[in-house]
Amino acid sequence: MPLPDEDEWLAEFEGWITGSGARSEKDVAHVPVEESDKERVYLVGVQVKERPKKGEDGGRAAEALLQGRDESSGVGKYTIHESLEELERLAEAAGLEVAGSTYQMLQTVDPRTYIGSGKVDEIAAFVRAYEVDTVIFDDELSPGQLRSLERILSKSRGEEEDSVRVCDRTALILDIFSQRAATKEGMLQVELAQHEYQLPRLTKMWSHLERQAGRGGSGGAVKGMGESQKAVDRYLLKKRMASLRGQLEEVRKHRGLHRRRREENGMPVVALVGYTNAGKSTLLNRLAGAEHVTAQDRLFETLDPTTRRVRLPSGREALATDTVGFIQRLPTQLVAAFRATLEEIEEADIIMHVVDISSPLAAAQVEAVQSVLGELDTVGIPQLIVWNKVDACDDPRAVAGVARRATDTVWCSARTGDNAGEVLAAIERKLAEACCRVKMLVPFAAGDLLSEMYEHGMVEEEEHGPEGTTVTALVPTAMLGRVEARVGEVEILRPARRAAGREGGKKRKGKSGRAGRRAGRGRADDDEEDGFDIAEEGDGVYVIS
Repeated sequence: MPLPDEDEWLAEFEGWITGSGARSEKDVAHVPVEESDKERVYLVGVQVKERPKKGEDGGRAAEALLQGRDESSGVGKYTIHESLEELERLAEAAGLEVAGSTYQMLQTVDPRTYIGSGKVDEIAAFVRAYEVDTVIFDDELSPGQLRSLERILSKSRGEEEDSVRVCDRTALILDIFSQRAATKEGMLQVELAQHEYQLPRLTKMWSHLERQAGRGGSGGAVKGMGESQKAVDRYLLKKRMASLRGQLEEVRKHRGLHRRRREENGMPVVALVGYTNAGKSTLLNRLAGAEHVTAQDRLFETLDPTTRRVRLPSGREALATDTVGFIQRLPTQLVAAFRATLEEIEEADIIMHVVDISSPLAAAQVEAVQSVLGELDTVGIPQLIVWNKVDACDDPRAVAGVARRATDTVWCSARTGDNAGEVLAAIERKLAEACCRVKMLVPFAAGDLLSEMYEHGMVEEEEHGPEGTTVTALVPTAMLGRVEARVGEVEILRPARRAAGREGGKKRKGKSGRAGRRAGRGRADDDEEDGFDIAEEGDGVYVIS
């Protein structure tokens, strides 16, 4: 069969996704983005046995720090009720009206409907009584399960098939991201994630042709046409996804160039991460002393990374980047599609993990964030934990006391500004760990380099001599190549905490810090990085030459 015009097909397909196109919106298992009246939804939670937990150690460590909270009470992990409450907040964030909710504990899932037949009947009764338009499951359903549930629930109302829509948590989160995306980069990433999710669900678009074939009168011709159209849709959708990946690769390269310019300036980078609505944007505004970043009390307010300058107590400046919030069971499609954005975290000098310490689920949220970070290339990047929203805790003083005794942890209230100065001081201490402690002779002709070390590093000692100034300083790893090129021999008195591959006393060609991390991933711009030889002279003294 001939291929349709791609632009027309894409417009029709996007209409199918949002429910506004030529194909009936009843054919889509997706929450609509905008409607004049709020759509009524019913939420379904399911707990299947005991699932293995990722990042368990991190979760337990966080729980141990939260004094007075008992694991047996369910704190530190999401119960089925708490997960349903979060699903309700997600639905409200998408502009939906929640009519009610239910849940079921299962030993095994039903391959046809996911839940048991009795629970399906209970949901059908609620759908009929309260005129529910959409049923949202807290777990991800297979395409077959979505179709079966829509068919059963629609027939229970005596209406045509698919008059009741069924979607899952993943579709709901993707829809919220679609609403929040405000830049071209964000829109590209969300569209790719939606297509990744919809690809195995294309059969819904043409299932009406197969049903017509089943009624007779047309032999197998109609069914064959449906199968052919599904193949065409799949081909065109994959082609569109390839185009999106190409555009996002250009975005990634563009971001890489911006990061290179920042590195050339020697300014350290702090990446703010955390559970959605933990207060990252509010904290960035507080630390930067401005209201440049949109900060609202709603889930997934920030999709596109925003970078601002912050001044540290010593007068040194750093760049702080606000990133997209994480959530438990973050859809894998989003992690893959937002790769260009998440690289801002991978390339940071330190990671500042912002935690809503007022939440009874703080430990579980810490675990969820660490689980996502585990999927990224963040090994070796120092982390600073910031307990935010202390002012919303029942006993702020007790929580602040625990934070003071904890390792790499500081408390604050981004809303009121309490202890914000200590957060900046903690950032400076953590950045010092990510710097190399070096000693060198700076010739008079390279005096501007000394000024740069004062601006972007920390000069500890100066000794003036006939040939120049002997300096002991903490220098960002990104500056080492330029420093060596200007002054010649540099003694590394203490390598950066996150630098790797400098042991063993062997002289080797190497790259430091962010440059080395890029080299390990085989980036296209590797050949632009300057390498240098590193050798150990004994007693923990290293020399760059």
